[in-house]
Amino acid sequence: MHARLRVFLSVVGLLWICLGVGERVSAAESFQLSPYARFVLGMEFSYLWPMGDFLIPAGGRPGSGSRVGLDDLGVGATEGASVFLCGRIVERHFLDAEYLSYSLTGLKNLTKTFRFHNKTYVAGETVETRLDMDWARLTYGYRVVDLHGWAIVPRIGAHYVANALTVNGMTKEEGTYSNTRALDGVFPVLGLEAKYFFPLGAELSLQLEGMHMITRGGLATGRFTALWEVIPDLVLTVSGSNRTAQYQEDHQRLNNEWFQSVFALTAGVGFTF
Repeated sequence: MHARLRVFLSVVGLLWICLGVGERVSAAESFQLSPYARFVLGMEFSYLWPMGDFLIPAGGRPGSGSRVGLDDLGVGATEGASVFLCGRIVERHFLDAEYLSYSLTGLKNLTKTFRFHNKTYVAGETVETRLDMDWARLTYGYRVVDLHGWAIVPRIGAHYVANALTVNGMTKEEGTYSNTRALDGVFPVLGLEAKYFFPLGAELSLQLEGMHMITRGGLATGRFTALWEVIPDLVLTVSGSNRTAQYQEDHQRLNNEWFQSVFALTAGVGFTF
């Protein structure tokens, strides 16, 4: 098993041990800024498995770019970190904010020729690749069902996804060349969340969000989360998620396009107030 994956699974195991210990902690009064609202601020660490591809022409000129996949560039699994803020106001209104950042790297002897921003990377040459990703999310939800521990929460919000792709290697036109392009997109989303609240401060939730923008691509995300307030004001989380985004410009003859899908296993800690 990959060493970094072993570390991740060890962290998850420690968190679950803490959950068991937390059951034996005596109840205490939790700190709250307001009796009408409750917030959780925390950080999560993820192990991510990406897939995707890019088409990056130069100035929209046909023939100046061709589609290349992350697997063609030797890009593999990586770690990421995120910060999050969740709020529940008068038990009906839900606010979620999240920012995830991660970097993917790869080194590979090319098996096919491709063009990236009007530069030709030839099969047989070695390229070094770096992809920096930033993913921000802000949503609002309103509880429409509250029945026997269940809550159903429709959501509305937006995701902002930005990436910067750098390809270093021998090109046909320039010799050794470093080529960087940055792309970003904003995705309005609709969503639905189902929550179940257990005793002892535990809850399970399933979140689904997405939007198709017809000519500009689309986004879809799904996340299953287990959350437990182990002791007053201390929350542990474990989750599995998948994020998929496709974005393309629509103002040139040959437009910049990117597609990425990322599966993640995540563990985190937060503090309530």
